[in-house]
Amino acid sequence: MQYGGISCTFAGTCLFIHSMTCLQLDVEVAAANVLDLFAIIDPSKMTSKIKPHLLVHLKADIVRFGPLVGVATEVFECFNAIFRYCSIFSNHLAPSRDIAFQLASQEVLKHRLTGGWWPMASGEWEQPGPSVRNFIQAHPTLQALMGWTSAEPLVNGDFNFCYTFQCTYKI
Repeated sequence: MQYGGISCTFAGTCLFIHSMTCLQLDVEVAAANVLDLFAIIDPSKMTSKIKPHLLVHLKADIVRFGPLVGVATEVFECFNAIFRYCSIFSNHLAPSRDIAFQLASQEVLKHRLTGGWWPMASGEWEQPGPSVRNFIQAHPTLQALMGWTSAEPLVNGDFNFCYTFQCTYKI
């Protein structure tokens, strides 16, 4: 791709940054496109919301602070739905307490399903049977829902460049 005589190369969704200038130009164009769409769809959002305004400063923030890791708010905003679902059966007199109890119950269930131990009323410690643990280990979807990570051994020199497509490159 050409930007005013500067050549930039892309490979699918994996972006190879050959120069900081290419990255800055791409970010500037992408931010301008988003702001143009805001102006077309709902111009009032541009003045009432802070996020569109932050896009204007995106290029300068990348130059000053480096890659924008950790600023993706979608990861944190997804917890709003979790809190909302936890408070469905609440009487809303103490919503924070009800959400805390619900989340604690979910963590206890996750602990038990993954083979954790818990004390019984008699004082003895108990853990789920092997069939429960084997069932969880045989179903990767359940593992993903419970936040399990794979037990693959780490290999020196390997890294994941694109998490979406699991591109692995050797150094």
